[in-house]
Amino acid sequence: MRYHEGMEERLGIAVKRAMLAPERFAPGASGFSVPAVFRGAEGAAARQALIVLHGARRDCIEYADIATDAFGDRLGTLALAVPQFPIAADLAGVEDAARLARWPDRIWIEGGAAVAPAGLDAFSVLDALIGHFSDRTAYPLVSEIVIAGHSAGGQLAHRHAVLSPLGDAVRYVVANPASYVWFGPAAGPWKYGLAGRPAYGGALDDAAIEARYARRDVVYLLGRRDCDPEHRMLDRTPPALAQGPHRLARGRNYIAHLAARQGAALRHRLIEIEGVGHDPGALFAAAAARDAVLGAARNNQEEETR
Repeated sequence: MRYHEGMEERLGIAVKRAMLAPERFAPGASGFSVPAVFRGAEGAAARQALIVLHGARRDCIEYADIATDAFGDRLGTLALAVPQFPIAADLAGVEDAARLARWPDRIWIEGGAAVAPAGLDAFSVLDALIGHFSDRTAYPLVSEIVIAGHSAGGQLAHRHAVLSPLGDAVRYVVANPASYVWFGPAAGPWKYGLAGRPAYGGALDDAAIEARYARRDVVYLLGRRDCDPEHRMLDRTPPALAQGPHRLARGRNYIAHLAARQGAALRHRLIEIEGVGHDPGALFAAAAARDAVLGAARNNQEEETR
């Protein structure tokens, strides 16, 4: 099943249980794993690693298909991983459920802790995948790691970029999220600001976190038609509405906020995709989005084939 615009509206509200991904990835020594999909290049064949983050419906397999549709011509040298953050309902009747990590509803979107095992959070899963693809024994020629997420996955990618001590080694592609982490004393509580943020990431103060984030390689992808203030999956809490009436406005407002505070120090890019709404398949298939994700690895491969 491929994602298409309107799927969340027609199916999402009624769907309570997600189909589990077929593979397992162990993010630590706890004995627990997370479901995942791995496709594409392995070992010395891989030159680039792409970690794709699913949406609020935990539709890991669909997002793996979206990535395959968008970047399948690069899977000879691209290692693709799509982790899944299941809730308890997803694990009902699953044979290895007792050994699978699980989250309380959508707290994974903000990097939150799993119900089981103790001590695991969504950020740590991403850190473990970064470590997996950084292992020179297993992946000796991977030169670039990209974390890309759409909607709720975009929120997780963005917040990991803000807090992770490993983020300098990654390019982040943040697509159509419903909210962002703003900076400054009036920004609000975590996940909309830094107040009350999780202990993950160390003891940097707010100014140091902001300055580090501004230096990181972050690309924001916004569909110009993702501008419905009544979208059924849109965060309409007061802190989110303070960022703008819809996703397109929130993304534009956020990059303006960062530019005003960081000036020339800001490395981030904003790319708007014409004719695309809240549709990850159409978004990632756009040429500008492919360039944002594949980046130097795409250019290098094209040079090699000339």
